[in-house]
Amino acid sequence: MRRRLRSPDDRHLGRKSYEINILISDMKRRTFLSTAAVGASTLSGCLSMLPSSDSDTPLPDVPTGAWTQYGADAANTFATDVSAPSQGNLAWTSETFTRWQPAVSDGTVYTTNFDPSHDGSAIALDAQDGTEQWRTTLDASGANGTVVVDERCIVAYDTELVALDPETGERIWTETTNGLELSELLVADEATGTVLVASESGIEAFGAANGKKRWETDTIRPLVHAPAVYDGRVFAVGNVDGAPSLVALSLEDGAERWRSELTSGPESAAPVATQEGVFVADDRTLVAYDRETGDRHRELHSFGEGEDAIAHTVAADDGTVFVTSASGAVAVDSETGTERWRRDAPVYDPGICVGTETVVFPIDDPEYSPGKKTISALDRDSGEMRWHHAFDRSPNVIVPPILVDGAVFFTASNMDSLAALGDVPARDS
Repeated sequence: MRRRLRSPDDRHLGRKSYEINILISDMKRRTFLSTAAVGASTLSGCLSMLPSSDSDTPLPDVPTGAWTQYGADAANTFATDVSAPSQGNLAWTSETFTRWQPAVSDGTVYTTNFDPSHDGSAIALDAQDGTEQWRTTLDASGANGTVVVDERCIVAYDTELVALDPETGERIWTETTNGLELSELLVADEATGTVLVASESGIEAFGAANGKKRWETDTIRPLVHAPAVYDGRVFAVGNVDGAPSLVALSLEDGAERWRSELTSGPESAAPVATQEGVFVADDRTLVAYDRETGDRHRELHSFGEGEDAIAHTVAADDGTVFVTSASGAVAVDSETGTERWRRDAPVYDPGICVGTETVVFPIDDPEYSPGKKTISALDRDSGEMRWHHAFDRSPNVIVPPILVDGAVFFTASNMDSLAALGDVPARDS
């Protein structure tokens, strides 16, 4: 049943990844919008133009599954147990202005419109057709982040942390924080109902149910990448006593469990925590650390020299680690480092989604779309192209692709709204 539209009470302010696009733009992030053409028999979907005159098309089904925060989950795996749509055609774009990464849960997309020219609201959209369900004015601008946890839509901005009812947008509680410099630095652990706010001052932990602060630590700082939470521990990359380090903290009380010095300062990719270990891009090398001891277990893959070798995004799922950089994408075995596939084509912006059969990310692939940037879905086992959505112009992807069952959401710099790709008819060129 569709939720009814709530008081259009605010007006725009936002841009999540814009800061990571403008701030972490060196590490890249975002782009796309517009046309596409199929081309090879390996493609199961094709591209459509995206003229603004074309009508929006609802997705065939309500998207299921969840992408509750930056990195998909608290562990930063960028993986979700869902299928990508069989085609990557444009379904709809929202009328709501946004440039910030949303969270998706239970058929609803939660986003913000924070921007100096708008009024700083939290907004809920129907994931199937993009219609607005409610909006709550927060009267703020600048960096902000959104997570969905413990039946709360939680937004961090300035020095505020606000919990909203996901059905109505009504405020549940508001707490003060040390501030949020980057949108991705808001992390939520579903198992314990813990919300982490990372900043130049360290990490603060709050209870999602009531907003009560549980602990605070300045052991590691500043943080410029999202911490990863797994099995009761928080894994963060930053400086400890001036030395670049990977640190493990107790999720319960913030106590330090171990620290491991890194070869170089934090690169562009956030750490990823799994059963196989903690994966970190250290000095252009993918390294696996033991979760219990912090021992540097093995070096899985080297990305070479130069800026193009810096990892944009590291993702992991079911024994495979996926890494994107400006020089391309690679999938390696998480135990042996054996290369399973690689694609030597520029991945122009950060962001990756790992589904059950496909991997989706921004890529500039001359084989399938010469001279155009795309969002592409590749077979996760072989790296072969499944479909691509190309753009006539060359925008930056402000919000990297977000995958839920049957849909891919994104925002590009030439649209100022959220867009959904899915299994719908292609628009006329």
